[in-house]
Amino acid sequence: MVNSNSGVFISRNMQATDLCAVLAIEKNAQPSPWARLSFEESLAKQHHCRVVYKATQEPIIVAYHVVCPVADELHILNLVVAKEHQGQGIAHILMHDIVDIGNSVEGIKKIFLEVRASNSIAQNLYQQWQFQKIAVRKNYYRAGSQEREDAIVLVKLLASGLISF
Repeated sequence: MVNSNSGVFISRNMQATDLCAVLAIEKNAQPSPWARLSFEESLAKQHHCRVVYKATQEPIIVAYHVVCPVADELHILNLVVAKEHQGQGIAHILMHDIVDIGNSVEGIKKIFLEVRASNSIAQNLYQQWQFQKIAVRKNYYRAGSQEREDAIVLVKLLASGLISF
């Protein structure tokens, strides 16, 4: 639970009943949004799927992430904050949650992700969390009907299971 000037935010495991809200955020925030099936498969495969919600009388989902352990790595597959809730520190709640997962899964030594080359806000977040650029994937993301965009591959090494921020 995190208190901010905008309210109280709580993270918890994503549930199938959250998918309507998650998909609405996804479609509004992503140039190439995941389909419902992608979220359903992540839930079925028991990836670490989490939501952040604003604690009000009717809780409002404002962000989510999907991460997947692979060998000694934790891969961030999707991380989104609803546009109307960006700039309130919610992405840092998601990052704390991801780091906690990385530290709790035995054998995880690094966290990987890809980010759009044009997404300077997300790149700034990851830089604050001490991620390092290790590669560029040319034409990785769809950017329009026929266009493609590069992805920057970032990694954060977990030292003795601890990450400092």
